[in-house]
Amino acid sequence: MIIDMHSHILPGIDDGSRNIEESVKMLDRLAEKGTDLVLATPHFYCEEQSITSFLEKRNNAYEQLKPHLKPEHPKILLGAEVLYSPVLVGNEDISKLAIESTDFVLFEMPYRKITSEIVENVSKIVDFMDVKLLIAHIERYLNFTSFSELSELLDLDVIGQINAKSLEKSSSRRACFKLIKNGYVQAIGSDYHRIDSTHIQVADAFSILDKKFGDGFTDHLMKNQVYILKNESIGFFY
Repeated sequence: MIIDMHSHILPGIDDGSRNIEESVKMLDRLAEKGTDLVLATPHFYCEEQSITSFLEKRNNAYEQLKPHLKPEHPKILLGAEVLYSPVLVGNEDISKLAIESTDFVLFEMPYRKITSEIVENVSKIVDFMDVKLLIAHIERYLNFTSFSELSELLDLDVIGQINAKSLEKSSSRRACFKLIKNGYVQAIGSDYHRIDSTHIQVADAFSILDKKFGDGFTDHLMKNQVYILKNESIGFFY
C-alpha cells in the first residue's frame, strides 16, 4: 500500500494547491503513480491563526474538493503540518491537529539551529501532552543545524519523515541515507505543493530506496505508515 504522509493538496488554504482544478490534477498525478492514500497536511502557524479557525478553513477546503474527487484518486485523510512554537507547549488543543483518527501530529521544526531550549520544549510536548510527533522532512534541518544537534531532537520519543524529492539530489540524498542508517526515518511523503513543481512521488522514492537498502526497508516504511494511521506502535529498521 503506497501512502503519501505529507502533502498540500487542499485548494486555496496555504502555499500548496491554488484551486480545486489544481488539486484534482495533483490527485490525478498521485493516482498515476499508484498512491493509495494521501495525507492532506496544510500548514498551521499558531502565532498567525487559531486552531479553531484553521480547522474550519481546512474542512471547508476539503468539502469543496470532495464533489470533484474521482474513484481512482487516493483516499484523503486530514491532518496539518504544525510549525513548532514554544506557545504550543501546554496547549492541549494541539491534539485537534493530529492526523485523522490518530494521535500523531506532523510537526515542522524552525529553519535554524536546534537548540537545547527547542529540544526541551519538544520533550515536554511528547512527554506530557496527548500527542505523538512525526517530525516533517527531517533531512532539511541539516542545512541549518548539525547532525548531533538534530539527533538530540530525534532521540526523543518522536519519529521522522523524509521527503521523496530529497532523494533526487546527491547532497540531500546522502543526508537521507545517513538518517536512515541511524534509525531516524519511519515515514516518507511527497510534500506535494503545486502541479507545476518537480516533486517526485513516494513510489519513485521507493525505487531509489530499494536500490540502496533493498526492498526490506521499503516494506518497513509501508508497514510503519499503516501502523501510524492505525495509531499503533511502529517498528525500527536499524
